[in-house]
Amino acid sequence: MRRKPKYIILLASIALAAAITACTPAQIDAYNSMSPEDQAKVVAALQEQQATPAAPSLHPFLTCVRHHESDRDGGYPYDNGYRAENPYSSASGAYQFIDSTWRNVSARAGHGGYSHAAHAPEWVQDAVALWTINNGGKSAWVGTGC
Repeated sequence: MRRKPKYIILLASIALAAAITACTPAQIDAYNSMSPEDQAKVVAALQEQQATPAAPSLHPFLTCVRHHESDRDGGYPYDNGYRAENPYSSASGAYQFIDSTWRNVSARAGHGGYSHAAHAPEWVQDAVALWTINNGGKSAWVGTGC
């Protein structure tokens, strides 16, 4: 039996990742501009987590926001900032929600009960951030460069 070239498998993985995360063409372009090592990490992470939609932490836009907001020194997938605290405001967590916004948006996203983003589990912060961008809230992070 003839083996499929590795690039076909990689392209299929990219297509699967795009379908699962509902990536925009710009986000897919961002993925394509990653180094092969970082692309491999994304594919491996998706495979490790069985490529389920319950893994919003792999969403390219959210990964970019975490990197710029709370985990500038961490390695990909930039997941060290979930307990970040802004010393100048009430902003906290991986996505640096200020407390009033966090309480409002997290409740609307179905994950209320945490008064401060950094107190919420990582998966809750990811789910709330994903809900926010899916409901027109990307402008909150316009200054991040993502």
